[in-house]
Amino acid sequence: MARFVVVLPLVPLAAGDEFTVAQWPLHVTLVEPFPTALTADDVARLLDEVEGIGSVASVIHAAAGDEAMFGRRRDVPVTLVRDGGELTALRSRTLAALQRGGVDVQPRLDFQPHVTRKQHGRIRPGDRVELETVALIDMRPPKGGHHRRVVAAWRLGASSGAAPDAATSRR
Repeated sequence: MARFVVVLPLVPLAAGDEFTVAQWPLHVTLVEPFPTALTADDVARLLDEVEGIGSVASVIHAAAGDEAMFGRRRDVPVTLVRDGGELTALRSRTLAALQRGGVDVQPRLDFQPHVTRKQHGRIRPGDRVELETVALIDMRPPKGGHHRRVVAAWRLGASSGAAPDAATSRR
């Protein structure tokens, strides 16, 4: 069974980009990892129908907020992300589209947009953040469990048109 996650990276990503878990670019998770029997192309088609991803897609302007500790043991350092409610609204529409498509997403009820602090980077309280891309990430690519692969990406604020193949960057 495939496993995907939907993120808003702080740097543009394109379909086909790959990275190790350790070098995962800074991002805000929009939809936490979910298993599905659907193919990457099928999931990408579902996302392409979401207002704010495949259509009427605007860049999300946000700011870094307070620092916090996440995880079961509160040992994962993060910086919360503040916006005008666009992230929560986009998350709700994305979850609804996935669920309509038969994906059994188990969303966290305490969604708090954040960026995990990594050895290779972080955002600091007060930093301005522009989220310009939505990316669908394969959590189980052929290279193995320590790698991630972008299977589709949408540039926010780009003009709409026919959706290209999921193996290429969208919009």
